[in-house]
Amino acid sequence: MRTAVLLLAAVLLLVASGVAAAGSPRPSHLQVVAHPDDDMLFMSPDVPLAIRSGARVTTVFLTAGESDVDPPEDYAASRQTGARAAFAAMAGAADDWTRSALDLPGGQAELHRLRARPSVSLVFLGLPDDNDPRARHALSELWRNPAHRVETVAATGSVVPVTSHDRASVIDALIGLREEFAPTLVRTQDPRPDPRHQQQWGSAHDHPDHLATARFTETALIGTDLPLLHYRDYNVADAPPNLPERVVAAKRAVFARYAEHDPLVSLDEPYDAWLAAMRLRRPWGTRWLTDGRHAHVRGRDLVVDESVVDTPGFDPREGSASFADPATLLVQDRDSGAVWLKAGNRPWRSLGVPPPREPGVDPGPPSAVSVRGRVVVAVRDSGGGVSVRDTGAWCRLGGSDVGDEVSVLTAGSGEIHVMAASRSGMRHWRLTESGCGVPVASSEQPVGAIATTSGYAAYRDSRGDLVVLAEHAGWKRVRTIDAEAISDPAIAPGPVLAARDADGLLQIFRPDGTTTLGPVEAQPALSPNGDQAAALTGGGLIRTFSVP
Repeated sequence: MRTAVLLLAAVLLLVASGVAAAGSPRPSHLQVVAHPDDDMLFMSPDVPLAIRSGARVTTVFLTAGESDVDPPEDYAASRQTGARAAFAAMAGAADDWTRSALDLPGGQAELHRLRARPSVSLVFLGLPDDNDPRARHALSELWRNPAHRVETVAATGSVVPVTSHDRASVIDALIGLREEFAPTLVRTQDPRPDPRHQQQWGSAHDHPDHLATARFTETALIGTDLPLLHYRDYNVADAPPNLPERVVAAKRAVFARYAEHDPLVSLDEPYDAWLAAMRLRRPWGTRWLTDGRHAHVRGRDLVVDESVVDTPGFDPREGSASFADPATLLVQDRDSGAVWLKAGNRPWRSLGVPPPREPGVDPGPPSAVSVRGRVVVAVRDSGGGVSVRDTGAWCRLGGSDVGDEVSVLTAGSGEIHVMAASRSGMRHWRLTESGCGVPVASSEQPVGAIATTSGYAAYRDSRGDLVVLAEHAGWKRVRTIDAEAISDPAIAPGPVLAARDADGLLQIFRPDGTTTLGPVEAQPALSPNGDQAAALTGGGLIRTFSVP
């Protein structure tokens, strides 16, 4: 695995240098979800943008989605019909599909290919839905109990017979699908939903099938270096809507095609809230790019430029890599959420986990700045507030409903400020000499992470506009950019902003104009001086762009 990462990193270096990598694989995107509407609700606009780009796009549905409806075979078939109609609409093609049996370890799955766009495929594994009284909690039981075995639900008109699966055969089937479709990028659901939300789902805090699907997918990717993006599910309704009107309208139009065939769904509550948002469970943030270097977590490895960096004693967490300065890197422990710091060639040093330590609540990724020889770190703690660490112990600034990402910056005055988005608006603190901080009043309403640079901050609002705040204006807004952004922004001095727009393109916003740099798959980062931007691309590679 480590050799494969090194080879991949060498390809990344070629791409970052502007050299085309010979034989680069065609972008191939694989979604693994539980139910026939999950990707169009929670992974859109990413999935339709991938289809529009010409990438090979395959969605695997683990369950038949039959719930407790009788007869289950008919309802499962209706949901398949709805999925086909929706994907044909995404592709702008006639709703005409081929259907065939796909041989996999442990049995067969049903493969549907869009006749006008054979690169668009749907795979139905047919495992029972969690709410099926004939096999209650089937997917969760398969995950928990290796000896458990269940029969599939063959939708009416299916071209594959009923088969049975245990835990091992589900994993083997997913490995077989991975080998069949050769993805360069994989998407799945949230394996560890924030327990602050969705209490009606009990200890799962989401549909149990969503969690099990994500965990099966993670397991099937062990030993690979494929980028894996996790998407939040029902709890996107517990955060502000974050998609531009044009994107929401397109999502609704596609989902309406699906809903024509599923009598249990609608375009009203709660679906309207899900259709108005898309959020990654582990966003990469904007500080993983510094002067000539970039860092990210791929699988269970921390990759910095062309090398895997050893992390003895812990596995790094997806989306947690962050530079405090070009020589100082921070990352989180995958399991505990503890923050680890590496300064230059020195060994890794654990900064621990800030209190309080609420069971099951993951601290957010670290943000840090270097100030006069010391590193100041801020995180969203497991109590839902913000904690900082300077030279001593962690200090809790406060808050209770803060989003995952927190930003820390050094102002032009030399003061250190911490900013975060919450459901009730922006939270802002100025740090004091004691190492803690005092609140700074704000009426701003960000819908995601706040990007910061010396003297400026920027965020995305609910319309997809980018709002710029300035220190010289008392941290009030000095510019609003009509960006139709579907990602949170990055920012560098100038100020220069970068964001992914409604068409999936990387846009650079300067005071004197806008530049389009190309399609990307996730939130971009900017180098500290703004001369480079970097983002994940559809081929699964990190591409570094020169910013004009």
